[in-house]
Amino acid sequence: MDAEILAVSTDNMDRAEHALEYLDLGFPILFDLEIEVVESYGVYNLLRDRLATPSVFIIDKAGNIRWKYIGKRYTDRPTNGQIIAQLEAIQASEPS
Repeated sequence: MDAEILAVSTDNMDRAEHALEYLDLGFPILFDLEIEVVESYGVYNLLRDRLATPSVFIIDKAGNIRWKYIGKRYTDRPTNGQIIAQLEAIQASEPS
């Protein structure tokens, strides 16, 4: 399975630049300042805080959501192991 990682942030660009330099993630971060993407995925203001809820979506090349994890609080995120396990399960279920 070819995979691409993208992050979406609704943060202000001024604060985000510092975070990008500090984190050095190794994958692109797309900035959704108009909150269009997070609203379209239904993860904006779920916690009644006017923020994007921490979420991970695995989306195939056809645009289908294959797995999602939506946090129950602002600190709730899946572990890297959980994400990798889901990617492996998806890959194993694909025809050879």
